Amino acid sequence: NPLRLLSLAFKRFSLTKKVSDKVGFTLAEVLITLGIIGIVAAITMPNLMSHLTKQKLKSQFFKAYAELNRAARAFYAYEDIPFKDYQDSIYTNGILSSTVSLERFMSYYKGYTNTKLNPRQFDPDNNIINQNLAGAAVTNWPCDQSAIFTDMVGRLYSLDDMAGIYGLDFGPKICIDTNGIDKPNRWGYDRFVFVFSETNSVVPYTGSEWANLSSQLTDDKKIAKYCSYQTTQVTHTCAHFALNDKNPEGKGSYWFDYLK
Repeated sequence: NPLRLLSLAFKRFSLTKKVSDKVGFTLAEVLITLGIIGIVAAITMPNLMSHLTKQKLKSQFFKAYAELNRAARAFYAYEDIPFKDYQDSIYTNGILSSTVSLERFMSYYKGYTNTKLNPRQFDPDNNIINQNLAGAAVTNWPCDQSAIFTDMVGRLYSLDDMAGIYGLDFGPKICIDTNGIDKPNRWGYDRFVFVFSETNSVVPYTGSEWANLSSQLTDDKKIAKYCSYQTTQVTHTCAHFALNDKNPEGKGSYWFDYLK
């Protein structure tokens, strides 16, 4: 029956229209929704970007640390002498006296370069800010007895005095900027201090002195004294907390809870 079919078609159209009316949005509703999304994005975006930056710094740290240990083990395997003893055997007293030994160590990296720059003048000459954990400018560099070297990805390396003059079984200190000249150039963020251990590996330096080589501290509370936002000097023990991802102030992550 044509009339019956027409009636059914009209009813179906009416039902579809009612459903579409129910699920549709007005222009005002769309604008309000977009506004809410914009506000939420404005609130969360800085936190998201901060998280991504910290994740990048963390990844750079662990990659640099792994390669540092690979080079230390390779040096011992091929040179048949611990790096500490090697440096002691060729050390000469004077400015940049550890350059020769660091260059030998860097030969176990691919594509290394001797910048021939002295860490004591490196920042002023290159307009690279050198900061402690709190962001205050510092001129001190814990490893200033060699020229600065770079590897093929641009990380910066420098070495301190030979360990023999301190009468310790480990050393020397080696400093690394895990992302090179890129910011933030802050000790505890992308600049860290390590030390050659008695087992021919490289471990975080936890001594109480940044300028000289001192015995390794093992108490976290004592180590945290030199990795603090209240410290005015170089925050030189932060690698310990960064490696273990421990908040020096207590519970939480070093990278995501402690770093500001």
